[in-house]
Parts: sequence; structure tokens; C-alpha cells
Amino acid sequence: MEINDLFAQALPVTPPWTIASSQLEGSPAVLTLNLEVPAGSKMACPKCDRGGCGVHDRVEKRWRHLNFWQYETYLVAKVPRVRCDECGVHLADVPWARPGSGFTLLFEALVLVLSSEMPVSKCAEMIGEHDTRLWRVIHHYVGKAHQEQDWSRVERVAVDETSRRKGHRYVTNFVDTDTGNLLFMTDGKSADTFERFALELVEHQGDPNSITEVAIDMSPAFRSGAAKHFPQAEVVFDRFHVMQMAGEALDRVRKQINRQVGGLGKGAMWALRGNESNLTIDQKAQRKRLCREHQTLGRAMALREYLQDMWIYANADLGREHFESWYSWARRCRLEPFKELALRLRNHLSGILAYYNNWTTSGMIEAINGKLQLAKKRARGYRNFRNFRAIAYWIAGGIRPGAGLPNPLSMPAF
Repeated sequence: MEINDLFAQALPVTPPWTIASSQLEGSPAVLTLNLEVPAGSKMACPKCDRGGCGVHDRVEKRWRHLNFWQYETYLVAKVPRVRCDECGVHLADVPWARPGSGFTLLFEALVLVLSSEMPVSKCAEMIGEHDTRLWRVIHHYVGKAHQEQDWSRVERVAVDETSRRKGHRYVTNFVDTDTGNLLFMTDGKSADTFERFALELVEHQGDPNSITEVAIDMSPAFRSGAAKHFPQAEVVFDRFHVMQMAGEALDRVRKQINRQVGGLGKGAMWALRGNESNLTIDQKAQRKRLCREHQTLGRAMALREYLQDMWIYANADLGREHFESWYSWARRCRLEPFKELALRLRNHLSGILAYYNNWTTSGMIEAINGKLQLAKKRARGYRNFRNFRAIAYWIAGGIRPGAGLPNPLSMPAF
């Protein structure tokens, strides 16, 4: 078997294409495979697929391919421009690469495999390409997979913002509550983000009027956006954000006491934050000691923990009864941060109790945020929001970029 026949079987090359020649030259050595269509061949029109079209002229193109042995490999071909009586003259498609790409399909598949396991910058370093070229591949396949998603059955969404970089640069995420998939990510955290999602929903065969529930925090921008663009949806104020507000009220009390006594000691802030179940043994002991020594702080902690029990009940009526008891205590507690919190929660009570309709919690939202932190690590060195969003859709959006590509790991080794 001649060496060119070996290469033809390995690619593989399909008629009318043939490997005309191959060269291994340069330092370091680079393998170049030259492909051609024999003179007089007839080809299909790339636009209408009509067969038997003649060749008008040829344009030389070059693609990076998987390495043969240890050698960097390129395919070079004079690609025919096909003359069709119906469509005119157009560049023919080649079976080994998609139009406009400088890589073969197998090489792009390798890029996706590597990028799914490591930062794109590291992948670029490993295969000897600039990461900008790899991002183009990722954007193509992630964008295609995301565009093809059907959102016609989306009825419940959760909305939250997360920082995409230091300096208070935020993105807003829209998540399908029922599947846990990230549907849409957009820059900023204004009311306009809801309009953008509504338009995107229509593009994916969804209907804004079919959205029955929107889980958000209590920010005026989110409340305004949800009311305007999803008027049929019931608003649920997520309990994670409610407890976050209670934690902030407790922290304000801690700061006041800290100033009064000249300091609560090292680690006090972290010992008093969050749920006791998440603390170390030493932090639990420090929390109990501080609450015992400072009655005001102990009262604030008790208010926070009693509010947290509002979500343990079987229905909204019992939850409301618990809130009324907490509200009465909070309004009489002589702790200004909790008195203010009580009034704010009272004004949003219907949305807080809407939790009981579908038992909507923050667990799914927090899982997505965890995946987005992974996206930021994987996109290490990403230069813009578009790159971050592509990786986020990939790992949190329930999509499979390049699902139809050949598997580069199943190719024979040479």
C-alpha cells in the first residue's frame, strides 16, 4: 500500500476527492496532505444539492488536522467553485470540514473534548493554537446547540444575578426551575434583562404568557421586570434571599456591638454568619459564648433562627401564622435592623408564602451558581462576557455541543 493510500483510508477521503501528494518537511517537521478533485469531475451544488454541476474554478484552502504520528498535520485542497444553473457559482462543501473553519471536523471534535476538561487557554497551549481560534470553535458549537433548544414547555423560572468579574460586573441568569438548566444569561441586572429573556423565550418556541412562576429576590428592578414581561406569572421571593437579608440585619447588630465594646474578638464575624450546621466545633462554641455574653446579639440571633423556621410547615396558612408571630416579636425587639426587616418582609409576604405552591427553594439556583464558578475557572483568561456565557451554557445549560461530530478518541493511532 502506498503512503497516500494509507492517508486516504485514515482520513477517510471520499470520491471524487483523492490525496494527490504528501510532504513531510520543515523544522519542526510538518506533514501536508494535498487533496484534489480530478479534472472533469461533476459535483453537487452546495446550495440546492443538485448533482452533475460543472467546476467553474478552484480556490486553495488549508485546514489543521489531527496529528499523524507526532507530526502536526494540515490538509490543503484546491476547492472547486461549482456552477449551478439555478444558484450560480458557489464554493463546494468539503466532507472533512465545515464552511469557514480552518480546522477539520476531527480537530474541532478534539478541541471540544479537551475544552470540556480544562481551561481553554491550557487547551490552546497543549495543541499549539492561539486560544482565539479555539473560542471560535466553541462559540459555533455551543451557539448551535443552544439555539436548537426547545423551550415550549418552560413554565417556571428562577432568576438570580452573579458576578462575572471583580468590580461589580454582574450577569443575570434565567434557570428552568423544573429541569435545573440554565436557559439564558445576559449582562447586567436591570429590569431590561427580563425583556431580553422574553424575546429569547419566543426564539426558542416558548411563550412569556405561559410562565406561571418566577422566583426572584426583592430588588425593585427584578420585581418591575417580572411584572411587566411575565404578567401571568406568580412571583416567589426565594427563601435564600430572605435569610440573606436576615443575616445582613444580624451583621448590622454585630457591628454596633463591636463598636460599643471595642471588638468581639478574632473570627467573630464568621462564627455568627450562616447556619450553625455549617460551622466548625470552635466556631459553634464561639457563637454560643458571644450570644451568652451579649444579650442584644443573642436576641438578634434568636430572631434570625426563628424566622428560618417559617419554611418547615406543610402549608402556607401555618407559614403565615409563624410569620405573624415572628413579625410581632421583631417589631417589639428594639433592634432597628430587625424592625426594618420586619416591615420589608411584611410588604412582600404574599411572594414569600408563594413558596408553598411548588416548594420552590434556592437549592437549584445555588447549584447553578456553583457551576458558574466552575465556568469562570474553566474560562480562565477569557476576555469578554461572550466567552464566559458560552462556557456557562455548556456546563449548566443541558446541551451537548458537537454531538454529531466524530469521536477523535476512537480514531486509530498511527
